[in-house]
Amino acid sequence: MRTPMRAVLRLALTAWVGLAGLTIMAAQGRAAVAPENSLPNTTVFFAKVDDSAAFRDAFGKTSFGQMLADPAMKDMKDDFKEKLADASKKLKERLGVTIQDLLTLPQGAVSVAFVAKGDAKIPVALAIQADAGKNAEKMTEVLTKATKLAETEAKDNAKVSTESFKGLTLHIISSGKENEPPLVWTNSGSVFHITSDLDLVKDLISHADGRDDSLAKSESFIKVSKKLGEGGQALWFIDVAQIIKVGVKTAAAGGNAGAQNPEAMLQILGLNGLKAAGGSLALNNGNYDGLGKTFILAPGPALGLLKLFSMPKANLRPEPWVPATASTYQTVSWDLDAAYTAINDLANTFQPGVLNVFEQQLVGPNGGEPLSFQKDIFGPLGDRITVISDFKKPIKEDSQRMLIGVALEDAKKFQATLNKLISLANGSPKKREFQGTTIYDFAIPELPNQAPNSPLKGGTVSLAIAKDTLFVSTEPSLLELVLRGGGPALGDNAEFQKVMKDVPSQSSTFTFAKSEDQARASYDMIKSGAFEKAFQNPQPGAPDMSRFAKLINKDKLPDFSVFAKYLNQGGGYGVQDEDGMLFTSFSLRKANP
Repeated sequence: MRTPMRAVLRLALTAWVGLAGLTIMAAQGRAAVAPENSLPNTTVFFAKVDDSAAFRDAFGKTSFGQMLADPAMKDMKDDFKEKLADASKKLKERLGVTIQDLLTLPQGAVSVAFVAKGDAKIPVALAIQADAGKNAEKMTEVLTKATKLAETEAKDNAKVSTESFKGLTLHIISSGKENEPPLVWTNSGSVFHITSDLDLVKDLISHADGRDDSLAKSESFIKVSKKLGEGGQALWFIDVAQIIKVGVKTAAAGGNAGAQNPEAMLQILGLNGLKAAGGSLALNNGNYDGLGKTFILAPGPALGLLKLFSMPKANLRPEPWVPATASTYQTVSWDLDAAYTAINDLANTFQPGVLNVFEQQLVGPNGGEPLSFQKDIFGPLGDRITVISDFKKPIKEDSQRMLIGVALEDAKKFQATLNKLISLANGSPKKREFQGTTIYDFAIPELPNQAPNSPLKGGTVSLAIAKDTLFVSTEPSLLELVLRGGGPALGDNAEFQKVMKDVPSQSSTFTFAKSEDQARASYDMIKSGAFEKAFQNPQPGAPDMSRFAKLINKDKLPDFSVFAKYLNQGGGYGVQDEDGMLFTSFSLRKANP
């Protein structure tokens, strides 16, 4: 006999799958007010889709949506449906709907939120709001059947009850266990509320037309929404400041002797300056197949650890040494001198002069001047770090190569620093000359539980100083390619230039990826069986995902050319200002895939 809590979880899953279904199903109808206007300003997490009909339509018009509709994908999709058939049949027997039916139930705006309760034992409550539109009767039928199942299977102190509130019937499923929240659901017309707290659902019903102390009117939500701008079809928001408060209060209630220290420690570290974060997503929007934004709200002046991440805007066009063969390109403008000052200030807060004491111990076996973090390391460094990767041909799951390039203001000075570091570490790299540049090759021992496609697996890390840059590569041949130069540069690549047109001339970060190279590696992982094998032996404590891996039948995959024609180029950039950091990522629309 299953416990009633299993029924509660099943009901929660029903609601959650309904939310997930918005990404692929059509919808009509809308709640009276946006959910952020009815939720209280104590909401710590919030996610919503405004118009599922538009979202579904937009998804179908994206390259990915068109790919799923390609006739060549039929065998793969049929195989996937067959693997879900048993679960769908059981769901049909118990609730009267299949998985596909379940996904079609929500028809309007849907949101999921976690609201702080002020109760240290159960600090947050779940709240899901969904407009079922024309499917309101079917949604009621499904939830009613799930409730009856919970009542039938109830045991011990568990019970299912109802309560009237403002003319609505509240259905309450309780396990009867202390500190285990109930599941409550009700509906007002086509709008359904599913929560883990009775008082919360009453509060939402009472403020169905909006409230003065709503999430939408909170300062952090307003600032994040303003930065994200309009046009997002989906939105998420996290109130970091409130989450910290909830965590501190919960720790104190748990009898933690140091419960008063976390808040003070966060202030010392400057992390209390991190207020909130949020993001938006729009599909089939203008020139974009997909457009995503993420904003981290951390209004200045930055303190503590946040001072580490001073990322002034700069021209981040690719350096001349970046080859056109690069599959990914990521670069960041980073004031490393300011980073050192922040590290030193923070260290002095805990123990004055601790870095200086540590430096005095960094003397090589032959004596000499001790290593100075400021003069020898941070001083010669520039203000830009770049990471590129590519794939050895033919592209396979284990053929990726990576290289990091750190700009140098004083290459000669840093060469002396590198020699000193190798001496301090008693390192014995293999030294060789390549076109006038000294390359240091370090053999990397194989580590336990290392991913089979790790670029460091049983390989060599190579270092070199050239082109006013410190290069670190996971594969010597990529470093040699960069040092050799003379070939086409990434900045001159036509596909790359298409992406750069949508990037501002000054930014704090920039990324670019050739989707076909990345997809080819993933495709080969699945076809070779490496993908399924990677899930067979999870790390200790990690969930068993082997069943998930088996959902994709490698023998049913169509030829890679089917996928390739739908792949498009994309990129992203970040801009830091006095309020925080805004990241924008996008994939360009592909004409006639």
